[in-house]
Amino acid sequence: MTRAHDAVSTPSGDGALRLARALELLDAVDGDAAAAGAGARELLAQSESDEAAAVAMRVLGLSLRAGDNSAAATEMRRAVNSAERLGLPLRAAQARTSLLVMLSHQGRTTEALREAELAEAALQGPEVEWDLARLRVNHGLVLQRLGRNAEALSCYAAAEPVLIRHADVRWEVLLLNLRGTMLAYQGKHDAAAADLRRAIGLGESSGMSNIGFSLHLNYGFVLLQAARIPEALKEITHALRIGEQNGTQLEPAYADRANALLTAGLAAEALENAERAIAGQLERGRAFDAAESRLVAARAALAAGQVGRASALAAQARADFTAQRRRTWAAWAWQVELAARFADGERTADLLRELIRCARRLEQSGWLTSPQEARLQAAHTAAALGRRAQAARLYGVIAAKRFSGLASLRILAWEAESERRLLGGDRGGAGRAVTQGLKVLGEFAGTLGATDLRAGSAALGADLAKAGLRLSLEGGSARSLLVRAEQWRAASLRRAPVRPAQSGQLALLLARLRFVTTQAGDDPLAGKDIRAVQRERVKLEEEIRELARHTPGTHASPESPLDLRVLSSTLSGRTLVEYLRLDDELHAIVLAGGRCTRHRIGSYQAVLKELEQLRFAMGLIAKQHGSPRLLAGARQNYGHARVRLDAMLLDPLRRRIGGREELVLVPTGSLHALAWAALPSMENRIVTVAPSARSWLAAEQVPLRTGPVALAYGPDLPHAEDEIAAIAQLYPDAKPLRGGDAVADAVAASWDGARLAHLAAHGRFRKDNPLFSNLELADGPLTVYDLESLGRAPGLLILSACDSALSGIHPGDELMGVASALLALGSKTLIASVAPVDDEYTRTLMTALHTQLGANVRPAQALAKAQAEHPEAPAFICLGSG
Repeated sequence: MTRAHDAVSTPSGDGALRLARALELLDAVDGDAAAAGAGARELLAQSESDEAAAVAMRVLGLSLRAGDNSAAATEMRRAVNSAERLGLPLRAAQARTSLLVMLSHQGRTTEALREAELAEAALQGPEVEWDLARLRVNHGLVLQRLGRNAEALSCYAAAEPVLIRHADVRWEVLLLNLRGTMLAYQGKHDAAAADLRRAIGLGESSGMSNIGFSLHLNYGFVLLQAARIPEALKEITHALRIGEQNGTQLEPAYADRANALLTAGLAAEALENAERAIAGQLERGRAFDAAESRLVAARAALAAGQVGRASALAAQARADFTAQRRRTWAAWAWQVELAARFADGERTADLLRELIRCARRLEQSGWLTSPQEARLQAAHTAAALGRRAQAARLYGVIAAKRFSGLASLRILAWEAESERRLLGGDRGGAGRAVTQGLKVLGEFAGTLGATDLRAGSAALGADLAKAGLRLSLEGGSARSLLVRAEQWRAASLRRAPVRPAQSGQLALLLARLRFVTTQAGDDPLAGKDIRAVQRERVKLEEEIRELARHTPGTHASPESPLDLRVLSSTLSGRTLVEYLRLDDELHAIVLAGGRCTRHRIGSYQAVLKELEQLRFAMGLIAKQHGSPRLLAGARQNYGHARVRLDAMLLDPLRRRIGGREELVLVPTGSLHALAWAALPSMENRIVTVAPSARSWLAAEQVPLRTGPVALAYGPDLPHAEDEIAAIAQLYPDAKPLRGGDAVADAVAASWDGARLAHLAAHGRFRKDNPLFSNLELADGPLTVYDLESLGRAPGLLILSACDSALSGIHPGDELMGVASALLALGSKTLIASVAPVDDEYTRTLMTALHTQLGANVRPAQALAKAQAEHPEAPAFICLGSG
């Protein structure tokens, strides 16, 4: 929008036309930067020595800011210098108003503040109040970034009425956008949301599509600060779509998504997004933003257990913040550095002093949670050094926060309260504090609808849950230890996933993914651009994942503690063995005949080493990969590993579990991937595996289905057709889906409400994203996302497929995969494989299994009998209720 005083000189003729054209380009640059930049270059090619040229240089700088901030700053400096040479102080001040933001993006905050000072000196008097108001918005941005929030608010307060009076909607929107973000950092969530909602409304009503990316992104940030994660992710995704349409640089969205994922406990994915943001920001000369993204990456690396990487990232971020004069942010980066030292095992007086100093500095800077994180590590360090009184004081300061604030802060505070009580000798109070903290975690998880978000959120309570386990191991009974272990174990599986509101859109995306995946697997010589197909597959997976995450949870009420009397009664002669670990210590709890005992197993890492040997050998044997000598070695390694695992996991329990009793096994960590039937002690033994004792109880209470039998097989499995044909003879009413009829929609529809379903297909476990683990059907993969749309999962589901029982494992033994999804959806029993399987052996095993089931033998017993007849197929396990 041009104004009378924009023309600060009085050019005539060509000069007037040039200036009018330059001002026209200035108005247009926000809508079409490329075209405005091209127009500015045309003007500058004609002349660089008049007022029009000074304005054109500013236009050129503004046109470059999104793609190359360094080049933009160079052009804007030229605009300032040109205006000053020509004696045009207003034009120079206007250019400085833009330049100071570009300098701040580069981290050159001292220079940015100097430019603001020089511009303000030139903008005195009522005739330039509008320009001064705009300057104050940008000056406030720099002050806000430096943590000088009170000064920033003063700038915004002075600018806002002027902008409203002049009906300058664009700059009012910018002000609201900035102020809302700052208020969110301060924990003033309602005021922040009000600013951003008003900004979005003004922007949309004024057709300001070019700023929609920033507005929706920052509104997502406000929602994130209020821990409204599904809504935050939805806004961030919306911002990304706007950015993609407008050609906006997307790095800020990747950084904010990293923050959201980290808040939800998905550290590895958060780190990936943060590093993606850093790379782009550095490439575009945005060192200021890159420093913040580097801090997010450091926090994510620390949460992912990559301590060295976290330390290096945090140190670099602190150096950047210090150079940029951002003391408040430097304090946070310092806290992450100290946290990395703590995570690496350091417990020294030096670390204690630094943590206390850091906590004070963070508090003075206005941060909410990080001061208490530093203080908690200081308290732990003081306790480790024997400074009990100091530790108790520090714990007490943090514990005072346990009744209000965000869930992450309250969980932290309950951990501090537990430690404070323990120091005072109140073990009961310490345990009750753990229970309260885990209740807060459960309430938070209840706000999340997507399976991966709920599973990831368990990580937020990891330290608290470990404190509870340690309490029970050191001074509690076996019964209390079992109850404590069940508080945190596989909680997400006890809630069915919430279906997205846009389920139709999700179904379309999944159908497209099946098509694209099939295309990617076709002959690369068939004339397709396979790389383009692969890129589309990756993009589709990202869209599916994000869409599922936008659905909030149902806020289910917290669960009551595990009732051991009900559990013992339901076992009814069966023996429960629940494994648990605390750091590298592996333990087991045995509940049999109403009596509960605990047993130390040994090193988890030692067990893991043997498990890896067993699984590797099973894979070679099943696939018959390698020379005869290699396969002979694999069979020998398999024999050794199964004997050693048997001794490690079961010898300490031998007197309690006997030799013939039926077992209900609750594994932990990577033991969920163990083929239990491979262990010598498990031969001819009825075994049921469950994610937790609670989930086993829930499965036991699922009524038997009375629906039809669903049979199907997928493509490219040599014995699948014969397998299904043989099984179909045992179920005369079954109508198998064969060949091209076994498409995803048809198979899913046949499973819905079936009493028994059997699928023979290739299975694929996706370690990188377990919710894309799948079963290969005629039209492509049937993923976990597809399964989560089932109305009623089959009562008994048998998956004759490799790796179909494998799950991704998160803290708290939260499982994600095909099998775990079906249990969460209400299947009573699932029989599936935890390893690659030989097709021929599988076919004969399945025929034997169904023969037993047809004789009304329970699933776990039927599998045990079938495996006794065919011991060469030990990879299958019975999950859920036996």
